Amino acid sequence: VGGLGVDNIKKLDLLDRPELEATLDFELGSKNLLITFHPVTLENDTSDQQMAELFAALETLKDTKLIFTMPNADTHRRVIFDMIKEFVDSHPNARAYTSLGQLNYLSCVKHVDGVLGNSSSGLIEAPSLGKGTVNIGDRQRGRIKAESVIDCSPVRGSIIVALQKLYSDAFQLGLKTSRNPYGEGGASKKIVQILKECKLEAILKKTFYDL
Repeated sequence: VGGLGVDNIKKLDLLDRPELEATLDFELGSKNLLITFHPVTLENDTSDQQMAELFAALETLKDTKLIFTMPNADTHRRVIFDMIKEFVDSHPNARAYTSLGQLNYLSCVKHVDGVLGNSSSGLIEAPSLGKGTVNIGDRQRGRIKAESVIDCSPVRGSIIVALQKLYSDAFQLGLKTSRNPYGEGGASKKIVQILKECKLEAILKKTFYDL
């Protein structure tokens, strides 16, 4: 039926740039990235090692404002949280937010050049706003991806190459025709209609078997 995140984009009146800057208390620049990196719990490399590689790649960027959203509550969250805080404290071009909320987050996606990290929002919501995604590592492996998603390894060299592709003229031009595989909205209505037509009693009624 599509992605519910796309429905959220369609129903929200997203903030314009001045409104977003006022809400964030942070002035955007000529180049801007939204970064969300969640803990990786099922890989040999630790989350802090991957985060360090991400920071090393970000150090190569010039004149770029960086907006971090803090990670979810998985194992190793605290480590990443502290690393982001330390990075932001020493970089005036960066700001971190514990929770932006749906409106502010999607408004950020609308006004940045792209999203970076390993969050599902880079695959589901970002394509509908015409933004490219640098998807780091295997956290989203197996999910359907738009042409606007650039996969890379969690090492600085691979991330740097992906960022260069994100900002390339050819890739930015391709974003204008890229389609979101999670649909163009209407998923919630489709779900309701399916539930209306489904005979729930056949699903909910208990069945027992003699062994």
